[in-house]
Amino acid sequence: MSAALFLGSMVAGWLVGLLSPEFTEGFVEGLGEGFGWLRGQPRYVLTMVILINNAGKCLGAVLLGPLFGLAPLGLSVVNGFVLGLVAFVVGSERGVTFLAASLLPHGVFEVPALLVSVAAGLWEGWLMVKKLSGEPVSLLGALRDGLRLYFRVALPLLVVAAFVEGYVTPEVMRLVP
Repeated sequence: MSAALFLGSMVAGWLVGLLSPEFTEGFVEGLGEGFGWLRGQPRYVLTMVILINNAGKCLGAVLLGPLFGLAPLGLSVVNGFVLGLVAFVVGSERGVTFLAASLLPHGVFEVPALLVSVAAGLWEGWLMVKKLSGEPVSLLGALRDGLRLYFRVALPLLVVAAFVEGYVTPEVMRLVP
């Protein structure tokens, strides 16, 4: 379910990029302005900001999952949409090879971490619905399992992803004309 939401949102972002150039341009400019302060920062600062941002969002998806899965749903949909929209812009301007170079090195770690966190949060949300309908479920046990999954799987992947995004991805991108 988390993968389907993420992929569907990516496709939606790509389609919005294709069908609404004005919105896309404004949106991407807004992203650039929001993160513009990171330009020129040392790589370790960029790496730490990426890690804190991603780790916080994924932890939030797990911790807030019992609120009917709304936080993990939002995390998956928003991140997928933004990725699709930005991928459309980068792919259109720089080509598919550059797009792959800018996403794949760290994305192979970051996306699975996001999907695992979202899946845990959605499961907790589903259990909340079942609990409210009178079924005996252990919401606390599901939250404990979700946190265990976050700390054992998602967070280590996010640490690797942040390092790769801060240090490796820029070097791979430089290799693409």
